[in-house]
Amino acid sequence: MATRFARQTTAPTKWLLMLGLAVTLSFSAICGWVLWQAGGRDYLHSREAAANLVSSLASEIDRNIELYDLSLQAVVDGMKLPEIDKISPELRQVVLFDRAATAKDMGSILVTDRLGKVVLDSHSLVPAEANYSGRDFFQIHVRQADAGLYISRPWVAPDGQYLIGFSRRIANPDGSFGGIVAGSMHVSYFHNLFRKLKYGPKDSMNLIGADGTILMRAPFDIDTIGQSLRKSQVFQQFPQVQNGWYETVSILDGVRRLFVFQQVGHHPLLIVEGVSLETIYADWWREVWLIGSIMLALCAMTMALTVFLALALKRRTVAENQLARLASTDGLTGLCNRRKFDEVLSSEWRRSQRSAGPLALLMIDADGFKAYNDAHGHQAGDAALASIAECIANGAKRASDLSARYGGEEFAVLLPGESTEGACRIAEEIRASVLSLRSQQQGRPDICPTISIGVASMVPQVGLAPSDLIKSADLALYEAKHAGRNRTVAAPTMLSARRDLAA
Repeated sequence: MATRFARQTTAPTKWLLMLGLAVTLSFSAICGWVLWQAGGRDYLHSREAAANLVSSLASEIDRNIELYDLSLQAVVDGMKLPEIDKISPELRQVVLFDRAATAKDMGSILVTDRLGKVVLDSHSLVPAEANYSGRDFFQIHVRQADAGLYISRPWVAPDGQYLIGFSRRIANPDGSFGGIVAGSMHVSYFHNLFRKLKYGPKDSMNLIGADGTILMRAPFDIDTIGQSLRKSQVFQQFPQVQNGWYETVSILDGVRRLFVFQQVGHHPLLIVEGVSLETIYADWWREVWLIGSIMLALCAMTMALTVFLALALKRRTVAENQLARLASTDGLTGLCNRRKFDEVLSSEWRRSQRSAGPLALLMIDADGFKAYNDAHGHQAGDAALASIAECIANGAKRASDLSARYGGEEFAVLLPGESTEGACRIAEEIRASVLSLRSQQQGRPDICPTISIGVASMVPQVGLAPSDLIKSADLALYEAKHAGRNRTVAAPTMLSARRDLAA
């Protein structure tokens, strides 16, 4: 019975705690999902913003290069005029260079012969002595007649300026190599262009040639100009794709970034912006810490409230169980009272009726208890009844057995599933246990009275009722009393019992 009460006490508390935990985990999961989605949106927005910025830069650079290239093409076309070598130097300058780009970051346009010697200069009627036959922007046109506009690697001018060369081939009437038209652009143009942009502390912007050479980088570091990024991941996609994105650790500084790239027009140049993940998720991490802290506090409060309610429910359940136990327990002996006995008897009778199994009952009475009570007093009588009840409770060992105080000095033991023989064996064990109490009282057998037991066992059938089992056990108890007390008597069989009851 105590185990059943414990289960009744634990189950509601357990379910309440599980419910509180489920609610807490559900809210945490929802909050985590929302934050995860927010992080994904921040990542997507950063990628789109980088793509827009890269596209704008590529368009601006492409426009300036195209303007410069138009100037180079105008010179190439002018050099094909049949009388160009015969006109005056002043007029030749006007014919060849009147459409030359004059932006501040653009250098002069030079014309070389097939040996690389400068023969014309857009800024001077008398060109300075110079030979560019060893430069890559000259050699490419010697080797390839269809090189088109060539953009060189960075190189240092005599005045210390970093320049990038732009060149086109001049062909003789027979198609042979006749020299080049070359112009230059200060690397500072790209530096000034990149410097206007706003970056995170670990972001980067790179202008890269098709061979992987760094032409400009922000944040600016002169040592990186001219380095090769040919092994970087962007060249796993370019030139097959002209724009795209990827995420990796930079081979220059080891910072993990989201890289977005785009080709500059149709030129062999790439703009690559690297947005560090730290920059992308900076605001998101602040939201995570803020919302996470709030959710943690709410979850802690929810669990604390759940535990408080669970403890309150447990105390209430324990109190209700104690009240229920007190309502069904005899205060003196600790056994079930008469009301509880009647409830269980009715329930077990129906159960045995369904299963066609026997149901046994022991009716037990303390012998000569009134005289014992008068002789030794009520306190001794109560102590004797408590001792007898303890022996009875120890004899009814099975979980299904029920021991009850039936009234006054009379007790009842309900034994589901027991035959008459089994019930008699249990009755004798109880009687022997009571006798052992008398033998332990230092030669004073009057300390505890003996008991008489009536035993009855029936298989509930149609026409019989629980009261029939009680009457049968009472008859057996009467026989035990009449035969001299301190003994166990079994009731007659069911047929005999029917005859006796009918009589």
